[in-house]
Amino acid sequence: MNRATLALLTMSLATSLPASMAAAQATVEYLPAGFLITDLSANGSAGAGNVVGDGSYETFRWTRLGGVERLGRATVPELGIGAGSPDISYDGSRISASILSSDFNMTQGIWDVMTGWQETMPPMPPDGRIIDRDYGSAWGLSGDGSTVVGFYWSTDRARPSKWSEATGMIGLPKTAGRSARINAANFDGSIVGGWEERPTGPWQPTIWRGLTKHTLDPIEGHSGVQSISADGSVAVGGAMDPVLATRAAAIWRWDGTTYVPQLVGFLPGTVLTMGQAYFTSISDDAQLAVGSNIYTTSPGGPRDGIVWTPAGGLMKDNDYLASIGITLPESMDVVELTAVSADGSTITGIAIDVDAFEYVTFLVHLAAPCRADLNGDGLVDFADYLEFLNFYDAGDLTVDFTGDGLVDFADYLEFLNLYDAGC
Repeated sequence: MNRATLALLTMSLATSLPASMAAAQATVEYLPAGFLITDLSANGSAGAGNVVGDGSYETFRWTRLGGVERLGRATVPELGIGAGSPDISYDGSRISASILSSDFNMTQGIWDVMTGWQETMPPMPPDGRIIDRDYGSAWGLSGDGSTVVGFYWSTDRARPSKWSEATGMIGLPKTAGRSARINAANFDGSIVGGWEERPTGPWQPTIWRGLTKHTLDPIEGHSGVQSISADGSVAVGGAMDPVLATRAAAIWRWDGTTYVPQLVGFLPGTVLTMGQAYFTSISDDAQLAVGSNIYTTSPGGPRDGIVWTPAGGLMKDNDYLASIGITLPESMDVVELTAVSADGSTITGIAIDVDAFEYVTFLVHLAAPCRADLNGDGLVDFADYLEFLNFYDAGDLTVDFTGDGLVDFADYLEFLNLYDAGC
């Protein structure tokens, strides 16, 4: 439907759309057992992850309206190997993952809602090589969906990498003789983060701004960057607490010259030197971070999800959920909070259903302004309808309410549904 047709509808709706309050209550929804989300789109309307329930680790895409869609090209059934982490673009239209290549090896891939999978290798970069049927693996995706990050196997161990249509596969600087990997990228892929090996082997958190490498944590220990904000100014992950000799959840903030660390810590009951905590994701305004706390690395040791906010500090998963009015069933044992959407509206986590012995993804939609409140004034009224027309006319994915990577009449209908429901 074009703008002219929408304009005719506008004339009849101008006097019929009353204003409604845009507030909402926090709610929970569950995915089918065995479908584990690892990343969310910017507004939480879409996600990506692995199918673990059948042991395939196939990549899938989830949307609020369409549910789960398996995307194929899983490596585990064919090769018996798997690696990496599926990630999704801000608009939900692109997904990165490790996939089966056309020559039956594992490679990095990018999936598009219109064109399906594209592999980044072959061809391999000049210093690339295949090790054990593996070109390399995908561990992150830029917010705009242009840049896949991870590593490829090179003549000098694992090389941190970025790939885009414009540049092809690029190996980033690293110390000779050490492996390194990229886990996350900012919105346009210009700033990426992950880890590089120390001389003794354990990982140290590292960020690359362009081709300049910044080592974040000189303390000996096993740590790394897991997520970066859209502008690249804030990163999260884990870093060694030099006093307690234990890996702590960490936030780094760019001050114009370097990344300044904040060790957030770990939950009470964590065994010093044997436990650890780390963040997996942070909202773009740096007001909400999520992750996992492992009380001890002994086999089968207990773990919980963690949430951090500036006001509340570090909290255990169920304590945070209770504070926003959410109680999960007693059978659900939360082990990790995997992602928070860039706008801070949605958190996803993984729980073990102890009754069914299955892993389950749950999504918490926080009390937040309704997506139909396009001008952010706390009301959904005719002014938002006019804003919708402007975004629609421009094809702006801000009004891709269905999360399918398109702006069309389905989004118009979803806008009206949200409006009529009072969000």
